[in-house]
Amino acid sequence: MGIVLVVVFGLALALSVPIGIALGVAALAGLMTIALDPSFIILLPQKFMSGLDSFPLLAIPLFILAGSIMSRGGIARRIVDLTMVFFGRIPGGMGIVVTVSTFFFGAICGSGSAKTAAIGSVMYPEMKRKNYPPELATAIFAAAGGASSLVPPSIDLIIIGVVANISIGGLFAAGLVPSFINMAALVGLVYYFAKKLDLPRGPKLAWNSKLRIVRDGLLPMFMIVIVLGGIYGGIFTPTEAAAVAVIYGFCLSFFVYRELNLDGLKNALLQTATLSGVVLIVLGTASMISFVMTFDRIPHQIAQAIGHYASNWVVFVLFVNIVFIILGMVMDALPAIIVLMPIIVPVAVSLGMDPIHLGILVEANVGLGMITPPVGICLYVACGISKVPVEKSIRTLLPFILVLAFTLLLISYVPQITLALPRLLGF
Repeated sequence: MGIVLVVVFGLALALSVPIGIALGVAALAGLMTIALDPSFIILLPQKFMSGLDSFPLLAIPLFILAGSIMSRGGIARRIVDLTMVFFGRIPGGMGIVVTVSTFFFGAICGSGSAKTAAIGSVMYPEMKRKNYPPELATAIFAAAGGASSLVPPSIDLIIIGVVANISIGGLFAAGLVPSFINMAALVGLVYYFAKKLDLPRGPKLAWNSKLRIVRDGLLPMFMIVIVLGGIYGGIFTPTEAAAVAVIYGFCLSFFVYRELNLDGLKNALLQTATLSGVVLIVLGTASMISFVMTFDRIPHQIAQAIGHYASNWVVFVLFVNIVFIILGMVMDALPAIIVLMPIIVPVAVSLGMDPIHLGILVEANVGLGMITPPVGICLYVACGISKVPVEKSIRTLLPFILVLAFTLLLISYVPQITLALPRLLGF
């Protein structure tokens, strides 16, 4: 039956069938090969709905809505301006500002592509005026968007927590230090390119302008304190934090800055419905295919095979990294997370790994997959902003991929980087 799943799913992808539909078709084909009674098919829609029947999943559309509102309401621009005050005068300051702003914006927006679009659309015109090579600007946008996927509250971390039964608060805490490592590595690489290419610094600002920008940027930055502080302080759950982010972002954009009007709110709601629909359809159909695989004991067989070849956690982590990097290059990571995480978590635990550490290294792989062709979503968003063809951006993007691959290995094989903060907070 496993062969039927792989063949049908691969054929559907080759025919450009949307991945959510491809998963559903593969699940139906797999069940038809093993079901003794055709009435078993009724189980698939039941599993589709049960896969979505989870309170933490409500955080996904809420965080998407928060990001859509904030990108339209001037919050992303104010975060960029605030970052420019502190980093703009460093060589390559605009590239550094893009990187740091994307990570800060990630702390209030869980979508990698949304971060890339929001910060990139604000910064690219200015970088173009300052003669930044378009390919370099594209690489910076894409790499920052992908690497910042570890910044809580990440939608992928929520999904990992739900499907693998790992504490979402623990995953959020564990993602902070690796996020700073990724950010520092990218900032260092941008600085290297700035010195090599003699890139211009950001504009010099008068003190009164700096004070005004800092004052305007305090409220957006305070939102990070509210969202993450509320989660880590046990005041509210990640799902409730998402609702708080929506309310805070709306009040700030609509009543304080007055840059969000009713048309903008309508567009934000439409974008949220579209993106959430895509994610939730994939979640539902992936639940169907997980049920079919479990029905035929495929996860048990895979776990046995992994345990046979990966005799210790070092080899196991290498295996996980290779699998997710390959999958990230050819398909969206979401179905891979949903299908594989319940399989590999028990194996990881049996080898002495903490599930939180496994979840973070998987998400680090997902972030790398967001910028690797041919299916890197952040790469395509960045190329859409700069109008640079994907094939022309690859050469400049390669050093960013290598740097993030190095940080991935660091996160994978030094568990203390991931686990120190969660343990300190009691997760």
